[in-house]
Amino acid sequence: MRPGTKLAVLLASGALVWGLIAMVVCWREKPQEKAVSMARTALYASVDNPESVKVVAVSEADSVFGRSYIYDDEKMAIAVSMMKVNDKVMSQTGDFGSMDFGNPALRELMERQMSSMSAMRSLMSIDAPDAPRKPFSGWKVKIEYEAVSESGNPYRSEYWFILDKDAQCVVNSFEIPLL
Repeated sequence: MRPGTKLAVLLASGALVWGLIAMVVCWREKPQEKAVSMARTALYASVDNPESVKVVAVSEADSVFGRSYIYDDEKMAIAVSMMKVNDKVMSQTGDFGSMDFGNPALRELMERQMSSMSAMRSLMSIDAPDAPRKPFSGWKVKIEYEAVSESGNPYRSEYWFILDKDAQCVVNSFEIPLL
């Protein structure tokens, strides 16, 4: 074997090994993509009638710091959604004067709203505006979807999923009813 051939074989082998390592690193799923995938899976596991789910929109995974899952602009958007639901309930019941508990669609809407308000109260952060930022703790993904309840009533909602740093598991989730 010529002296230069051995060196060429070693260099080619090294390039091949490093090329394979680079390919594996590039093909590895990013945590943000994994978070979105995990949230989609969790959505179907969370609803009563998964075969009826039609996903309308999926947010990109957003970073979560500490337990501050919801930002001020998101709090405002949620409050507006809740006001719209409340207005619909009030108008259909004559300000609760003629509450029709036999209407399953209205009853389900009210149940989803009460559940989301309870979740929101437990998740709202009361950090001071000048509080130091907490370390990265995970991801949040929002999925807007349409589905049909077990009783056959169509509805629209946005499901929020809070995942751990590695997007291995859902740490918290809640649903916001939409009109």
